[in-house]
This record gives sequence, structure tokens and C-alpha cells, in this order.
Amino acid sequence: MHEKQGMMKRAEQRAQTRQALLEAASLEFEANGYAATVLSDISDRLGMTKGTVYFHFPTKALLAQAVTVSWTVMWDEEIAASRARGLSLDELESLMIRIAERFQSDALIRATIRLVRERELIEEELPRPFDRWLEVTKEALQASRESGALRDDIDVDAAAWQILANLVGIQLLIDDLNDGRSIADRVREMWAVHRVTLANPGRGAAHS
Repeated sequence: MHEKQGMMKRAEQRAQTRQALLEAASLEFEANGYAATVLSDISDRLGMTKGTVYFHFPTKALLAQAVTVSWTVMWDEEIAASRARGLSLDELESLMIRIAERFQSDALIRATIRLVRERELIEEELPRPFDRWLEVTKEALQASRESGALRDDIDVDAAAWQILANLVGIQLLIDDLNDGRSIADRVREMWAVHRVTLANPGRGAAHS
């Protein structure tokens, strides 16, 4: 019994250490990019030895991959919540605003976006978040078409691509063109513009 409890405690401690490493690595990757980040900076941030980092992540590439995979877990939870409520123009806007708010506060998301843009430098395969964004955007637009909320003449594939391009552009510009507006505010503005062209004037979406 005591041996089993000890094993469970060690497993919990390893999980906590792994999570702490992912959070510290996110801060380093976000600030410095993949090439300039070194594992000793991550271990120093946590007051750990480099050996502890290597025990959990033998290479920097594996650590970068783990950071991006953690994003996938969060993303899947958000998608599941949106699908449970029913995908629509309103729900797609809500999803994008939720992610935008997390982008502001969660270094894991910001680091993932930077690492994905630097994927050619990383020896391990990374998730493709923009592919997943495009997939759910198309799905929401198609559901809106079937409900009559989307204009009949809208090309779903083209509209999804443009919406995603706008969202990524906001992420890129928010720091350089800083005027005190949050990324979530800019996403709301983006949707106000897109609704003019997307929404069926005869039905519209139940947007409040």
C-alpha cells in the first residue's frame, strides 16, 4: 500500500515538474524564439538542474513539440465546448474571442504560434494549428449556411480563409500597432465587419 502511494506521489511530482517546464519553456520560446532559447535558461528560470530538463525532454526540439501539443489539448477542449453548443456564426465569434482572451494571458498559446512559424528550424513534427482553425471555421460557416444564417452566394472555403487571415493578422499587428486595444476587442471589430458580408439579411444570426 505504502509502495503504491509512493509511486503515485512520484508520478504526480513528475507531472508537476513537466508542467512547470512547459510553462517556463513557453516564456523562453515566446520571448527569444526557438533558435535563441537554450535549455539552461529554462532550468535557471525554475531553479532546476539541466539534468532535470533532460530527464523530461532530452532535446530542445522535443520540448518545443511538447509545448505545441499542449496547445492542441486546450484547443480540443474549446472546440468540444463550441460543438456542444452548436457551431454557427455566433459560436465561431465566441470561440475566436475566447482564444483571443487566452492569447493575451497564456504564454503557451503565444509560444505555440511563434514555434509554428519557426517550424523549419525544429527537428520534430509540430501540430498545425492554422489547419485546425480553418477546418472549424469552414464547419461553422457550413452549419450557418444550412440554417439559413449565411448568404447563399458566399463561398465557404474562401470566406473561411479570409476570416483566418484576418485573425492571424490581428495577432501579428497587435503589438506593433499598439493603441491600447486588446486582441479580443480587435476580434470583435473583425466580426462586426464580416457579419455585414456574411449574414443572410433575411435571417441573420442570433447575435446580441
